[in-house]
Amino acid sequence: MSENVIIYGNGSMAHILFSYAKEKMNICGFTVDDNCIKNHETEFCNRPLIPFSTIENIYNPSDYKMIVAVGFIEMNELRERKYQELKNKGYSFVSYIDNTVKIHDEVEIEENCIILDFVSIHPGTKIKQGTFISSNVNIGHSCCIESSNWINSGVSIAGGSTIGSACFFGVNSSVGHGVTLGERNFIAANTFICKSTKDDEVYISESGTLSRLKSKFFLKFSRVLG
Repeated sequence: MSENVIIYGNGSMAHILFSYAKEKMNICGFTVDDNCIKNHETEFCNRPLIPFSTIENIYNPSDYKMIVAVGFIEMNELRERKYQELKNKGYSFVSYIDNTVKIHDEVEIEENCIILDFVSIHPGTKIKQGTFISSNVNIGHSCCIESSNWINSGVSIAGGSTIGSACFFGVNSSVGHGVTLGERNFIAANTFICKSTKDDEVYISESGTLSRLKSKFFLKFSRVLG
């Protein structure tokens, strides 16, 4: 463990990151805004939990690096805002990239990114600051993923695509080849985007259709049809 790291966050995302990163990084503590610390708590995941207002007095920016682990609150604006505030305090940043991630040639990953297990990033792709990528994601060749994106499990982005900053991708959503997404797009689960989009757009696919058949009878019926 070479770097001393502080995680911004004390919610589920911070807990997930700690669970993944504790074997790879020396996670020394956590910090959040003072009003996010309830009941005078002083620990999170058995590490010190320090109010944001005093963090630089406890963990000197010259000796510790930061990573921001909060969700897609305010269409990712909170994560970007905390990144800028920590930079203003003098901190530099690390990224967490799981050991199972397959990174091909000429891939660039900027700071403050979190990339979980079994992700494949194809040649020539750039992933910019503050992007979160969950498990089992495939990103094609020559893509540009702009800053502060949130990409959930099972997402597939085809080659040559550009994803504007601060977008949200639901589970198993996908983007076709050479598509350009605007900023702050919300792409719901299981939604396929095959044409370029504008800023602040929302795309939602229909949910599954409820059959009138009960599950056991449906299985028998489907075998008859097959």
